[in-house]
Amino acid sequence: MEVFLRFRLDTKMTYSANAVANAFISLAKREGKALTNMQVQKLVYISQGFSLALLGRSLFKDDAHAWQWGPVIPKLYKALQKYGNKEVTELIENVSDPVPDNSDECALIKEVWGAYGEFSGAKLSALTHQEGTPWSLTWEQNRFGVIPLDVITEHYKDLVSA
Repeated sequence: MEVFLRFRLDTKMTYSANAVANAFISLAKREGKALTNMQVQKLVYISQGFSLALLGRSLFKDDAHAWQWGPVIPKLYKALQKYGNKEVTELIENVSDPVPDNSDECALIKEVWGAYGEFSGAKLSALTHQEGTPWSLTWEQNRFGVIPLDVITEHYKDLVSA
């Protein structure tokens, strides 16, 4: 993950999870790939972790919760639930804070896409379900509760330094 270390730290934007999701959906469409709701959820969550660890700030302002199938951002889930477990075919509507193409945040999203974009929803879910992950620690203590940002930060800092 040394690739992530080249970011400037001069921007200070926080977006909605839906805006981050749209960035992933756009990347997938450009490459002719399909993403499911589960894949989008996990990619957005993973990007939050790397943003906290590498940029020192949240990528999006919405909370991630420990749901049965892993980390879920409820607002994003609601926006994508019409797809069920099928392909997400459209960008999320009414997103007023798109991630600019020339931002550190977009660069981070592209790096996450490059590292995790080929993974299925099941594989991404399995990654986030491993023992000791922020999801597992929260699930043990507070099922369906908010996954604390400090726990996410520490986990992803450990991943980056490994």
